[in-house]
Amino acid sequence: MERLGVNNRSRLKHLLILSILTWVVAVATVGYLSYSQYPVMVWALSLAPLLLSGVFAMMTLNQSQTELAEANRQHSRTKRHVQELQLKIDRFEYDARKAAEMRRIVLNSTQEKDHSLRNMALALDHAMDEILTVVDGLEPEDAELIRTRVEGMKRYSADLQGLARLELKSELPARIEIDFLKALNELIEGWSTFGKSHKVKIRLDNPEEQMPLYSDLNWIDNLLTRVVQALIRMNYDSTLKIHIIGYTDAELGEALRIELSIQGRELSEAQLKSILTEYLSIVEDGQEIGPGLSFVVARRMTQLLNGFMDVTQGPAGTEVLIVLPRNPITDDDEDSTVI
Repeated sequence: MERLGVNNRSRLKHLLILSILTWVVAVATVGYLSYSQYPVMVWALSLAPLLLSGVFAMMTLNQSQTELAEANRQHSRTKRHVQELQLKIDRFEYDARKAAEMRRIVLNSTQEKDHSLRNMALALDHAMDEILTVVDGLEPEDAELIRTRVEGMKRYSADLQGLARLELKSELPARIEIDFLKALNELIEGWSTFGKSHKVKIRLDNPEEQMPLYSDLNWIDNLLTRVVQALIRMNYDSTLKIHIIGYTDAELGEALRIELSIQGRELSEAQLKSILTEYLSIVEDGQEIGPGLSFVVARRMTQLLNGFMDVTQGPAGTEVLIVLPRNPITDDDEDSTVI
């Protein structure tokens, strides 16, 4: 294209020179032939239009050459700009490919880490089973102490397995429509049996008549059971209250608000700060009654269900708030299993 512009400029120069020469020859010829035949005034008036037309023609040719030169410069600038944009596009494409490759590596690494964590948790669980087989020969008091600690470690192992399996692609929650209240009443029957051993009653406050929820029933069971059992273990001779309402959340839209509260043990500020992120041990009378990783796993499950969870200490005792979207929008609709 640049070569074409150079050729056009050269052509215009040649045409301009040729036009000037032709015009000079034509004026000289006409002037010479008509000078002797007409008076000077008539001769001058006759040549004036010819002279003017020649001047205008040369001005037009010169302007055309100027505009062509400007057009070529503009074309060069546009071409450079296009080349710069193409370089940027190539760079963006390269960065996108590198980012996708890095994301794939990170995901694969995470999957390997989760598999390793689950295997270590299984090994810990098996080790605790082996310890249980040899405590019967000990003194009753020592055997009971070891048995209590082992049971706490087995719960810890189960939580570790659950935390690892939460991240595995094949075990993400599947979402179907469930009757939440019906499922909750069935769960409460099992929780009540567990609560009797701790003299804890379970009371469901003000349920709505119908409460459809698009979620994974296994995950809902696993999530709530972890929280309920952890609260029951920490509090003796009390009542666990469960309050459920449906409302419109500013971020989640139509949401389900689950509030669990129980009077009894008061958690310290340090315990509340770490209960959702770290292993929490509480030993009372030689027995492990702490939540371990139960709230850590429950919080991660809530996040994967597109909701959120919080634990506070208030007038009603230890309060757990779980908010879940009733119809979450997600790209993952894979089958899940109970963890």
